[in-house]
Amino acid sequence: MAKISTNLKDVVEGTAHIMVSIQALGHEELANMLTPLIRPEQYLFIMPGNAGSFVFAKEFRDKGVKATIAETITFPYGCRKTSEKSVNISRLLAGNMLAALPSKNLENSLKVFRKFYPDVLKLDNVLEAALYNPNIILHPAATILNMARIEYAKGDFGLYQEGFSPSVMKVLDALDREIMQICEKLGMRVLSYKEIMEMRYKKSFDEHFYGVMREKGSKGPFDVQTRYITEDVPTGMVLVSSIGRWLNLPTPTFDAFIQLGGLMNDTDYWGNGLTVDKIGIANMALDELKYFLQEGYSI
Repeated sequence: MAKISTNLKDVVEGTAHIMVSIQALGHEELANMLTPLIRPEQYLFIMPGNAGSFVFAKEFRDKGVKATIAETITFPYGCRKTSEKSVNISRLLAGNMLAALPSKNLENSLKVFRKFYPDVLKLDNVLEAALYNPNIILHPAATILNMARIEYAKGDFGLYQEGFSPSVMKVLDALDREIMQICEKLGMRVLSYKEIMEMRYKKSFDEHFYGVMREKGSKGPFDVQTRYITEDVPTGMVLVSSIGRWLNLPTPTFDAFIQLGGLMNDTDYWGNGLTVDKIGIANMALDELKYFLQEGYSI
């Protein structure tokens, strides 16, 4: 690594590729900070995306800036912060998925990204990348349903080791059905989160989820302030619910967890979450959205 710096200008100027690996809650602020620095020839990769491509593209468009933007469905590594100055990286996650905004730039983005992560799979557009992230389904619902156990355990808890009981899995399947009906209405490929995980890890869902993840999955979460709620609810679940309303499709299971997560954290996730308005598609017709995903903004 040539340089570590807290000065954004120092690390952005002169580089060919910019990889954004912060929580989605910081995307809007970082997009604003990058606007005067980024150049048209630079590639911006958001990992994980969580619809961040829309946020960055909208900010850049508003400021008259051009850039090549792409996002993955998840972070490339299994890792956890272990202190204020350290992180444990347990493994490289196989078969991440990448989409570009606009989609017409995907092949160029793939060529660059595969220099670092050769096994990345491609998606048709960044809305697929946002909706195909299994963590939207897995993390917040299971965490909320296990919160009594989490708070009782006081640090001795592993979601992947004990949090996914048969009853919890039924709830995840209900969330999955709501996302799949949205994908169908949008004209996207209809894939369950289990199929997506099988495509990524080249194992059956049961083998990976109940085998590999139980053995290698990190411990936690440990309290109600976990990003499985504070990030995944406002930037993942709220977006799904908002898209559902935009399409006149009900998302009662997502809505229930948004409400419960907000109550647990005394936070209005409906008000501060990511919506179709905030990502700039609220006033588009479906055909206009499809064109935008393929061609991007006209600056």
